[in-house]
Amino acid sequence: MKVLVTGSHGLLGTNIIPILRKDFDTIPLDIEEWDITDRNTGQKILQQYKPHTVINLAAFTDVDGCEDRKDYAMHINGVGPGIVAELCREYNISLVHFSSDYIFDGNTVSPYKENDRPNPLSVYGMTKLEGEKNVLRNHPAPLIIRTQWLYGDGGENFISKIMKVAQEKGFVEVVVDQIGSPTYAQDLAEPLVKLIKKKTSGIYHMANTGSCSWYEFAQRIFEYLHMNIPVYPVSSEQFKRKAKRPRYSVFDCSKLEQEIHITLRPWQEALRAYCNRVQ
Repeated sequence: MKVLVTGSHGLLGTNIIPILRKDFDTIPLDIEEWDITDRNTGQKILQQYKPHTVINLAAFTDVDGCEDRKDYAMHINGVGPGIVAELCREYNISLVHFSSDYIFDGNTVSPYKENDRPNPLSVYGMTKLEGEKNVLRNHPAPLIIRTQWLYGDGGENFISKIMKVAQEKGFVEVVVDQIGSPTYAQDLAEPLVKLIKKKTSGIYHMANTGSCSWYEFAQRIFEYLHMNIPVYPVSSEQFKRKAKRPRYSVFDCSKLEQEIHITLRPWQEALRAYCNRVQ
């Protein structure tokens, strides 16, 4: 099976493409080859490569940056996926699109299911939700995967950011009142392969199991890396950010588990494996 991946140089692509290559003839493309908002280029690429499946990873993921560049964020995160979906429908190609926990407002105390009502708090969340809507509108049977709190090789993420702050200051301050599930991007590859092989469609939540605050996540990172870095808890109000984040965005992944009989490992186990590899 031939699988074409857009936005391949980002964090998610960097982590899953080496694993996808074991099962699929994988064609990685980034913005230089295909800006997903360019329909004409997309047509030429799909005619040239004739993939069976397109995995859309292209996105503008700078959450605070989206607040300053609303039109650009909507163009990439909202309009672009709709164009990809339209082209895939036109050429009878399966489509996988990745979305985010930031489409939810976090005003709950129980894990989010796929059919829970979205209510994004930020421009990033709003544009990702618009991307979902356009994909569902323009493709007859897309697979939409929502994930969260990603880290791994390549690209900036929470771990790389706090490591930089720790090196500069000797300590870090991390919000204690936002709860989610840290997810090792590499762990998404195996369930993704199974879903593609089954020709699954619909919306699925996918994340490592368990949950914690960003504060607890930071503590575990330094513990597993054997670094003596003080971690101080702060509230979201104290830690001023341009974009508002959901206070609670843990996913209920039972639909995924029922579909492919895979439960992603606990976030602590995944983080320890990552830290053991990079230190």
